[in-house]
Amino acid sequence: MEKFIGDAVMAVFGVPTMHEDDARRALAAALGMRDAVAGLSAELESVLGVRLRVRIGVNTGPAVTGRDIGESQALVSGETVNVAARLEQHAGPGEILIGPTTRLAAGPTARTEPVGPLHLKGKQAPVAGHRLLGVGGDAPELLRRFDVPFVGRVSELRELDLALDDVVRGHGAALVTLYGEPGIGKTRLVHAWRGRLTQPVAYGAGRCRPYGDQGSLTPLACAVRDLLDAVHLNGSNRLTAALAMLSAGLLQDGTPTASMNATCAAVAHVLTAIASVRPVVLVVDDCHWASDPLLALLDRLVGELATSRVLVLWLARLDLLARRPARSGARSRALTLTGLSASEAQTMATALADVTAHLATWPADVLESAAGNPFYLEQLLTAVGAGETSEVPPTLHGLLGARIDALDRPARAALELAAVMGREFTARHVESLACAGPEGAPGGPLHPSASDRPVGGAFSRLGTLRLVEPAGDPALRFSSSLIHEVTYHSIAKRTRADRHERAADLLTGDAPIAEHLERCYRYRTELGMADQHTDTVRRRAGDLLARAGSQVLARCDLDHAAALLGRAVDLLVPGEPGWTTATWQLGEVRIATGRGEEGRSLLRSVLADPADPVEGAHARLALAVADPAGAPGAAAAVARAVLPVFEAAGDDLGRARSRIRMAQEKQLRGRHAEAGALLETALEHAVRADAEPWRWGRSASRCGAGPLRYPPRWPVARHCSRGTADCGRPCA
Repeated sequence: MEKFIGDAVMAVFGVPTMHEDDARRALAAALGMRDAVAGLSAELESVLGVRLRVRIGVNTGPAVTGRDIGESQALVSGETVNVAARLEQHAGPGEILIGPTTRLAAGPTARTEPVGPLHLKGKQAPVAGHRLLGVGGDAPELLRRFDVPFVGRVSELRELDLALDDVVRGHGAALVTLYGEPGIGKTRLVHAWRGRLTQPVAYGAGRCRPYGDQGSLTPLACAVRDLLDAVHLNGSNRLTAALAMLSAGLLQDGTPTASMNATCAAVAHVLTAIASVRPVVLVVDDCHWASDPLLALLDRLVGELATSRVLVLWLARLDLLARRPARSGARSRALTLTGLSASEAQTMATALADVTAHLATWPADVLESAAGNPFYLEQLLTAVGAGETSEVPPTLHGLLGARIDALDRPARAALELAAVMGREFTARHVESLACAGPEGAPGGPLHPSASDRPVGGAFSRLGTLRLVEPAGDPALRFSSSLIHEVTYHSIAKRTRADRHERAADLLTGDAPIAEHLERCYRYRTELGMADQHTDTVRRRAGDLLARAGSQVLARCDLDHAAALLGRAVDLLVPGEPGWTTATWQLGEVRIATGRGEEGRSLLRSVLADPADPVEGAHARLALAVADPAGAPGAAAAVARAVLPVFEAAGDDLGRARSRIRMAQEKQLRGRHAEAGALLETALEHAVRADAEPWRWGRSASRCGAGPLRYPPRWPVARHCSRGTADCGRPCA
């Protein structure tokens, strides 16, 4: 309960701990509230003539959270909260309106109907509201696409077959634990295995939950009820007594009857009786949430069943390994599910695209993002089919957010620090980032005590949970881009800004440093921190991006250069160091990649800024070369005019460019000796400037190639008058 506001109450799910089904639980709570108020209203109207009415709005998304100790009240704010309040105001009596993200996050069992675009106060764009009609069950087969063909898992299916055959032959009860990360397909595997069994079995299943007011043995009670429904027992007085004992406790409310020992003995007797009629498969799902008494009882139960034909299956996430290491032996084995192979994922994607989203194609990065996880793949394709491709689907955000929220403090700190460094990182950088910054300052050391250090054992635990994986010594990486994205966006923007600035001091290379500084600047701007420090970060990021773009351009990577230079031009303003160079270089790249008018406009903007005559000379020369209506020899004339500027400044790149254009004119006039001398000098300047394109430009011109527009576009010599090529490439 977040707060009471007059006649309104605000409730929040996901604070202080997230659960993967928070949206669905919120909707179930809203329906329960509406029914409870209706019942109370009927009572009050009959006694006092008073009628109560309620209207509810539900919205899902990120929020700023904190806690005011003095008021003992959680503080939750942000756009998500505002939209929820506006939805409530638009709802009619007895109506529950939900936002579009809530509808997606709650899953397919939420029954809704659209109410049309809602124009909410404070929102420029209309919100697609939905009226909540009801919420169905949360069984996996209802929430997942179990209707598509099962893919892969051949060895795992064989292992389950062997375990059951061993039990059926009378070798005694056995326990098989299926481990795997969320969504990897543990429940689906058992579902598919059960469907292909050729012999009849008595099947019972129960699920553990991380919340709720229920007995610690409730999952076992659910499984035993299923088994009793499947088999009719005519037993002895002892069996009758065991059933009576369980009915008074375990089967009634999931609690032990009399004692754990007595309960275990009674369950063992009932299971033995059922197994005498038909082999038993008892499944306990989500065992990572099981209570310690339940796990202890199940362990003991397998031992007490002796030669009974009972196979117990535990389905658990890798979290369970932290509580109970995997065991192997004659009566116990463990299987760990990994991601689907590339071909298996492709097969599954084709089936899902047909039945889920009716897609003919899907973005190439979907399979990479899913990382072989069937549930990730299913949700990503569903989002593509709905046109929602810009963010992590709400279902996955809830699932992954809950996993991250459940980590202990050092492990979560390490994961968040790593997320700032990027999809790939090193433990050394993460540890340095944790220790950087002055004590007590924003973004200072997160864990000053040695026991709280986030690195070391933390990454070992994160690896066990399949959140991170090796990426080549000493690098690590997030096992999925989705995990990286959800972790990163769980960090407050102010914290992100501070950490990005500190991360920049740990790296080498202009582009990586600029990446962090640019993000720092963007977040500080979004937070309204438009101070001198923010401006310094902006200029530093822009200068580094401009320098990195120049270096990439010198190596002929036009697309990468365009990206870096474009970001530099966006950050810097005319007149600042770096802006002019980045702008004329970006202009040349735009022209070379077919965006001529945009490129010429950028070059003209440089000429309008007389602050740097050398950069202006570069822009002037580039404009002359790129002029589609330019007269023959115009570029050479400009080259002769600007060459003194480059000479005076000692600009080797400008000297090389000018002389190559002048040499071309000499070639066209048949004055090859003069052209050769110019090209030899141009080559010397190009080498000193480390300008790879212009070295090739000299060679191509020497071979008699056609007019040069932009060096990276130059092919092999196309009209060689000599029959051999000085450029080092095969002669065309």
